[in-house]
Amino acid sequence: MTANDYQLYWGETHDNTYQFEPQLLPIEETLTRAASHLDFYTAAYYTSRADAFRAGGHPSEVGADEAAGEDRRRNILLEEWKHPERLAAEWAEVQDATRRLNEPGRFVCFPGYEWQGDASGGDHNVFFLSEDNAPIVRVGTISELYAGLRGLDALAIPHHIGYLGGMRGRDWSVVGETRRPFCEILSVHGCSETDEEWLGLRINSHMGPGIGATTYAAALDRGWHLGCVCSTDNWGDMPGHYGNGRAGCYARELSREGLWEAFKARRVYGVTGDQIRLNFRVNDAWMGERISATGKRRIEVSVVGVDALDRIEILRNNEVIHTHCHQGSWQPPAPGESSAWKMRVEPGWGPRPHELVIPNRQWQGELRVDGRFIGVDRCWVSPGQGQPVLDGDRAAFSIVSQPGNVSGRWQNSNVFEFTATPEAALSIDLNGLTEHGTVGDFAAQSRLLWYRDECVQMLADEADIVPDSPARNDVYFHMAYKAKIHRVIPAAGYCASVAIDDDKPFAGEIHYRVRVEQRNGQRAWSSPIWVQ
Repeated sequence: MTANDYQLYWGETHDNTYQFEPQLLPIEETLTRAASHLDFYTAAYYTSRADAFRAGGHPSEVGADEAAGEDRRRNILLEEWKHPERLAAEWAEVQDATRRLNEPGRFVCFPGYEWQGDASGGDHNVFFLSEDNAPIVRVGTISELYAGLRGLDALAIPHHIGYLGGMRGRDWSVVGETRRPFCEILSVHGCSETDEEWLGLRINSHMGPGIGATTYAAALDRGWHLGCVCSTDNWGDMPGHYGNGRAGCYARELSREGLWEAFKARRVYGVTGDQIRLNFRVNDAWMGERISATGKRRIEVSVVGVDALDRIEILRNNEVIHTHCHQGSWQPPAPGESSAWKMRVEPGWGPRPHELVIPNRQWQGELRVDGRFIGVDRCWVSPGQGQPVLDGDRAAFSIVSQPGNVSGRWQNSNVFEFTATPEAALSIDLNGLTEHGTVGDFAAQSRLLWYRDECVQMLADEADIVPDSPARNDVYFHMAYKAKIHRVIPAAGYCASVAIDDDKPFAGEIHYRVRVEQRNGQRAWSSPIWVQ
């Protein structure tokens, strides 16, 4: 197939619904939020009783004896299958919603659920090509799950695989390749590619730590043909939550059948958040393929980032055999030379919720350039964002930011792409504050919009602080709303191509794969290509 035969689509393959009682959002709202910024969505209906020992648990599941022990056991999470009646009712709601909201060509969704079994085989997301003949297979082991799915259009995708095997980590001794063409290697849990830190499985202290024997690299070392994706492992509030993982898929068309063919062919890869466009070939074969070759292998990689690229690594059998260090290898466009550029606008910095009782912040912005806007990447962590509007030399957008905490990411952002020369005029107006200059000026360094005057008045009204009376002025920075205008990056900084030949002799089978990292820390991982 040629590069023009497939289109790149972005999706969420692990968004838990009905994890708690009651459901946080109607399933229809979850799907609507997914459709606001994604191309596809595979549901991960939560089949376990994560809420079994919470106050107000499902009456069919929490009896008098359990209720009596509520205080003693309230902090012990015991997961097991939900009551059959509850399973049937909630699963029917999920299937009804995915059937009604599936819209080929615009937004595609698949019915699916999370299967944990008895924890020995690791957690899997089971999803189906359609709602017809899509049973919940209520069994304990992974072998029994594969047997229960036999003859069905169903996949079973492992996730957070790097935990201890048999304790919700993946048991790689039992593998059905037709059922699990790929696995999830990054989510809110962290990364399971290897157990090297700090990107590893560090978030969930009672399931961790991650270990080397069950990682993605270990599975490839065993010889399994296994692609990879990233997805959030969220809970229905914001599918495709930026920074927790997204899946890229090269498919012929945006339909269930088109995506399903690509899933089974392993034409998928994962990113942490920024939708890094990654095309990787070995002797013209696509990622996910198994090919035969004698003599040298031609390895070609092309990357279009969302921010400045740091490096591209090519791996053979999990060993890095070539590194392209992109920083320092490119120059900004010369005066008068037109180029594409990317500019990230990130509002939402400001006071924390325990400091002031503050509402969600509404942001209205407009960009103007002596050039033309050609694209936008939506990097959203919460719902309610307005769709950016691109109109020639103007881009308009609206963002809602919700008060966050000291450690969590809660800033939504848009990354605008435009064409212009370095001396072209560029300006941004955001909630009454304006920054302007040439494109080259904005490319020199980032800028900050600080709503100081508004903060002075807010503290006077909300906390009776007399304007400019504090001994330290930093209170008017810490408590103020702020927006960051990131350094504008030219195409030379976020685009790169690498081609190498590998003529090292080998026996049996080897695999190649690619890792990409941007300067802002966002990453991408390709699925492998296997050569016999």
